[in-house]
Amino acid sequence: MITIGAGRLILTLSIIQNCLFETNNGKKVMALALSANSSTRKNSRRSSTIRGGAGGFASSRERFNDIRDSEDDEVAKRSILNLFSVCAHIQNPELYKPIWADVCHQHENSKGEKVVVASKNLSRGEILSLFPIHALGLRWVRNSAERKGDKEFVAFDYNRKEDAVFFKSEKQTGLRMRLNIPLDDTQPVTAAIGRKNKILFAIFDPSREVLPGWLGGRMNLVSNTNPISSVPPLFGGNCVTMPLPGAAPLCAVVAIKDITRGQELVHGFKAPEMKVLNDCKDILSNKFKLEISELQSFIEMACATSEEVKNKAAEYNPIAPFHAINQQYPGLRQLHENPDIYAVDQFLSDQECSKVISKASPHLKPCLVKNESTGSVEKDQSRTSTNTNLPQVEAPTIVSKLKSLVSCEADRLEILQVLKYTQGQEFLPHTDGFEGPTSACGFEDSNRLVTVFCYLNDVEKGGRTYFPAIDLVIEPKKGMAVIHFPSDTNLIGDDRTLHQGMPAIDDKWLLTTWAWSNPRSDPSYDEKQLSQLNSDVI
Repeated sequence: MITIGAGRLILTLSIIQNCLFETNNGKKVMALALSANSSTRKNSRRSSTIRGGAGGFASSRERFNDIRDSEDDEVAKRSILNLFSVCAHIQNPELYKPIWADVCHQHENSKGEKVVVASKNLSRGEILSLFPIHALGLRWVRNSAERKGDKEFVAFDYNRKEDAVFFKSEKQTGLRMRLNIPLDDTQPVTAAIGRKNKILFAIFDPSREVLPGWLGGRMNLVSNTNPISSVPPLFGGNCVTMPLPGAAPLCAVVAIKDITRGQELVHGFKAPEMKVLNDCKDILSNKFKLEISELQSFIEMACATSEEVKNKAAEYNPIAPFHAINQQYPGLRQLHENPDIYAVDQFLSDQECSKVISKASPHLKPCLVKNESTGSVEKDQSRTSTNTNLPQVEAPTIVSKLKSLVSCEADRLEILQVLKYTQGQEFLPHTDGFEGPTSACGFEDSNRLVTVFCYLNDVEKGGRTYFPAIDLVIEPKKGMAVIHFPSDTNLIGDDRTLHQGMPAIDDKWLLTTWAWSNPRSDPSYDEKQLSQLNSDVI
C-alpha cells in the first residue's frame, strides 16, 4: 500500500478530469520542469514587480524572476494572491464548515497505516471531501529552446515559518503534494489568469493538521501492482478528484461508485472513463447546488477585484470549430473534452506494427528541422529521437485507415514518419500547429488541423505522452492511435494541445502524420520523391 510520508519522494498520479497529483521533496518530478512551447515567437522577459498581498500572504518572487511582465501577467499574479486569500479563509473551520465534513475520517488500520474511510454509506457522485490548498501557484510554460525549465508564481502564508522557508529556498526540503488543476471556459479563474501557456496548481502539506471536510490528498492509491483487497479494481479506485464546477481552484474528492460505511477511500493511478466523470459531475452539481453556489460566489469575488480582470473576461472569445473526424470509426473513444483528444485501440494490428518497425529500422536518422532564421536544415534540439519517412505506396492499408479516421484525402496527409526513442531520448513540450496560414512540409498557406500518432510497441517504462496544459498522461500501447487538433478551422493554433514525449527508458516506436487544411502541393514533397524502404507492402 502506498502511503504519503515525510522525506520520501513518492510519485502519485491520479488524472481525474485530468487532475494530476505529484509529490515534491525538493526534486523535479514527472519531468514537470517543462521547458517548451514549439512556437517560434520570442517573448521579452524582465523581473517581476508584484509584491505580496495583504492579509499575511506573500509570493515566492525568486521562482519567477525571468517571467515576462506583461499587463496580463500582472493581472494573473494578483488574481492568484486574491484566490489564495479566499481559499485560506474558507479553510478556517471557524469561518466555514462544509456539510460533508462528517462524511469520512482518517484513522489507523490494523497495520498501523493511516487511511481515510467512509463514516457512513455514500452514493456515487457524492462529495467526500475537498482538497486542501496550503499554497496556490501558476506555472508559465517556457519556450522549447529554453531548457532550464518553467517559472512559477506561488502565493503562500508567510506567517507560517515552515512555508516561508520552503518557498523561499532554492533547495526545497520536506514533502509537498501538488495538484495541477485543469480549467475550462466555465471557470471564472480561466478569464482571470488566462489559460495560454499557464498551469494552475495547488500545493498540499501532509504534515498540517487534519481538518474535517479537507481530507483530499490523504487517500491512499491503488493500482494493479498495488491492490487493496477491499476495493475492486474498477477504475483502480472508488473516488476521483475534480475541480468544483465554477469554483476552481477548489477541488472535490467525489465517489465514482457507491461506498459502504467503513470502506477505505482510495484513488487509482488511471482515470475513469469520460462518461463516468461527466455523470459524477452532473450528480454533484445537482445534489450540492446551493453549497457549490456559495463557494462560487467567493471565487468570483476574488477573480473580479480589478478592472483588468473584468476586461479580460469581456474580451475572451472561444476559438473556431475544429476539423470533424469520423465519429463512427470503430473503437473511437474520447480521452479528453475541450480540447478534444481521442484514441483508437488496435488502430494498427500487431502484424502492421511489426512490419512498420522492420521497414524503418535500417533507415533511421536523427530528426532534422529547418532553422527559420538561417534557412538551413539542422538537427532538432527539441526532439532527440531518430526517424525515417514511410512512403504511402508501401503502406496502402494504413493510409486507407487514416483517410477513414480523419475524413480526408491522402494528399492532405503529411509524409508519414516512423520514430524511435531509445533510453533518455525525448521530445520537449511543443505544439503541432502554427499561428495562422503557413507554408511548410509541402503545403502552402495551410495549417495542421489533425495530429494522428500511433504507438508501434508496448512500453513498460518511460516514454509516456504528456499534455501539460490539461494534465493528460497517455501510456504507450501497441497499435493504439491518438488523435488531437493542433489548429482550428480558421488555421489558428490551439496552445492547449501543448504536449511532450517523456524521456524514454524502454525503446518506443511511433508512426505519426498530420492532416492539413489544403492538399500537399510542393513538388519536392511529392510521394514519388521518397526513397523506398523495402518491397514489402503493408
